[in-house]
Amino acid sequence: MQDIYGQTDRVTKDITFIRLKYDLVSMGTPVNFDVAPTHLTCVHIPLETDEQVESCLKAISTSDMLIRSRVQPAWSWEAPAVSGKNVLLHVAWYDTVYFLQFRDIFLGTMHCRYSAKFSFDPHDATMTHYRYTDSGDLEEVTELNAAEKQADTIKDQVEFLRIFRDKTVETT
Repeated sequence: MQDIYGQTDRVTKDITFIRLKYDLVSMGTPVNFDVAPTHLTCVHIPLETDEQVESCLKAISTSDMLIRSRVQPAWSWEAPAVSGKNVLLHVAWYDTVYFLQFRDIFLGTMHCRYSAKFSFDPHDATMTHYRYTDSGDLEEVTELNAAEKQADTIKDQVEFLRIFRDKTVETT
């Protein structure tokens, strides 16, 4: 089953972010216009200095440019936002299996190295996972629903390809 923009009953991600009370830094990576996300992860990063905020936003921008080098990635940054010294990241996930495989990657080694560049420990962030409902609302993922349980049973058997615009291919 595929969620198609304009044919899926859920609201689009930009409508979701209009409800936020943060200053949007950008609308994120515009690479999946025709696919509705299945899940959303919100990461709240409380920082202490303006320099940390600036460095964090620079790291997000660098990551965004790397994402743009891929063709139709299974996730994207969505509407990074800042309020005072708080940065709010949103990751839209376009595949349930991919979400289950990588939803906690923010706490992985690579992200810890990125966060160290602005003196932040990712374990100090608040990370909340949501699923999109058929009506377009977000509900927090506190336990897996039936579709997610099914996807969870096969997640270790699924391999995703990273296809870059220069036609190189990697597997995840």
